[in-house]
Amino acid sequence: MKTITPIATAVLVAISGSALAGENDTYQYQKGFGHEAHAYQTGPGTWSNRIEQEQYDKFNTAGASQSDEANSKIVQIQDGKWNYVYDSQQGGSDNYSRTKQVGDDNTSYTTQWYTEDSEAYTAQFGDMNYSTIDQHGGESNVATSHQYGTGNFQQTAQYYSHKSVAKTFQDGAHNEASTEQYGKYLDSSIRQIFFLNSADVWQGGKGSVSEVLQVGLDNYAHVYQDGFENFQNTEQYGFCNTALTSQYGLELSADKLQVGIGNTADSNQIGYHDNSTQIQLGGFNTANVWQ
Repeated sequence: MKTITPIATAVLVAISGSALAGENDTYQYQKGFGHEAHAYQTGPGTWSNRIEQEQYDKFNTAGASQSDEANSKIVQIQDGKWNYVYDSQQGGSDNYSRTKQVGDDNTSYTTQWYTEDSEAYTAQFGDMNYSTIDQHGGESNVATSHQYGTGNFQQTAQYYSHKSVAKTFQDGAHNEASTEQYGKYLDSSIRQIFFLNSADVWQGGKGSVSEVLQVGLDNYAHVYQDGFENFQNTEQYGFCNTALTSQYGLELSADKLQVGIGNTADSNQIGYHDNSTQIQLGGFNTANVWQ
């Protein structure tokens, strides 16, 4: 059974009420065995608050929550064993969330809802990685996820989050990434390097852009963009490549380059300044475009 260490309990008691002023700090440090830690900071009009949680070796779990705050931070570090972390920032502006997990059964959940100019960053190094970042509503937010080694999978959703940007980088093993964005300035980039790559991006209306780069093994990419200033670029370099892109409306454009083995490329564009370039070199090529 998981327990909360005395240091975590003491901090929890200290912050159990609402923090209604600015510059509150919560620091939780746990080393060795059945860790679990939770911290909450809340109150309209608070600012420059910080939650920092560190857990090393064994059953880690950490949770942090901030609401209606400005210029506040959550930093979570887990090193070794059953890691799991969640953090939530709701309302407010200029907030920052950073999660780092090193080794073993990593999983990370980050939500930033109805925030402005906020940033979520997740880095996972080694073992069963999985990460999800959800930025819902709000404006000018950035979501970045880095995964290095083993079970990788990543999901970013930015629903009705205007002028927001999503970036995903994966390097090695069972990669898979998915990004969804609905509405306004949009942007997306997924980069995957070796092994069982896969990527899916779906955007929505207004500024569009999407770039996917996959380098080696079981590549696949699918992008679907909706309306206005679309652009898309997919590059894949080696093995069972496939890339499909559909775009529907206005500036449109699509590139694709695939270099070796199973190649297939598809592109469907429906309406206005169409453009499409598909280049495939070497392998079982097939290409399809209809406009």
